[in-house]
Amino acid sequence: MKPTPPIDKLIVPLDGTFEAEAAITPALKIARQLHVPLELFTVHDPVHGRWATGIDSLAADTEYDDVEVVCVSAGWAGDHLVQMSQESAGAVICLATHNRDRFSRMVTGSVTEHVIRQAPCPVLMVGPHYDSAFEPDQYRDCIVCLDGSVRDEAALHTARHWARQLDLGLRLVHIDSPGRPEEPQVYESALETLTRELTEAGIRTEYAHITHNDVADGIRVLQSEMPGSLTIVTSRNRGVSRWVVGSTTLKVLANSPSPVVLADTSYELHGRTSIRQQA
Repeated sequence: MKPTPPIDKLIVPLDGTFEAEAAITPALKIARQLHVPLELFTVHDPVHGRWATGIDSLAADTEYDDVEVVCVSAGWAGDHLVQMSQESAGAVICLATHNRDRFSRMVTGSVTEHVIRQAPCPVLMVGPHYDSAFEPDQYRDCIVCLDGSVRDEAALHTARHWARQLDLGLRLVHIDSPGRPEEPQVYESALETLTRELTEAGIRTEYAHITHNDVADGIRVLQSEMPGSLTIVTSRNRGVSRWVVGSTTLKVLANSPSPVVLADTSYELHGRTSIRQQA
């Protein structure tokens, strides 16, 4: 497997709405910390025949020297974004919406779904409850949501990668249902092992093993106790249209006060085992 390249660009697609602009704030924080470009991207809207307006003013208002503005005059935004991520292996695409009524449609919408499914990179998402005032000047911690499946390896891979670059402390989180009393012993051992391994690798790591009736709400409570933390989750599969509706991940995205990173699911999982099997 090729080594994962470092983050080398943050891409924020803009469509002329205030909601989309919310992704600029977290992307800018990461860009400043890593000293990499922040790219504000817009494409001509073939339906309404307009551009995202004021993009140059937005770039000037960031007060960051390495901001690029990319305006494309034709084509579909989803294809352009995937192509941009393919051309820059270290790119991170940052997407946002603050309109609660439109949130579910945005997540399952054609452009966003296409990006999540096809882009070979993590996607940072800002949901309707995001509040930049809730955050510190830079990210210092990251909540890593684990469900005990083989998907956890993708979340852990992204978490290790981001922790080393951004000097993040990791909080590994698994939430059990009160109706599954056999699970705590299994996951407690696995979480302890993972925490020890990551700590020995030089990454500040601790874990939280929580019992809660609603997994997404349990994560939200933990986020409220760790203001300004990033949260890493994975989709259930690459067929995002089946994943989003009614999923725990959608609930996390919809209620998170801080940015949520969808792990790079292109990471190869062949031969990997779940943390349940490791325990």
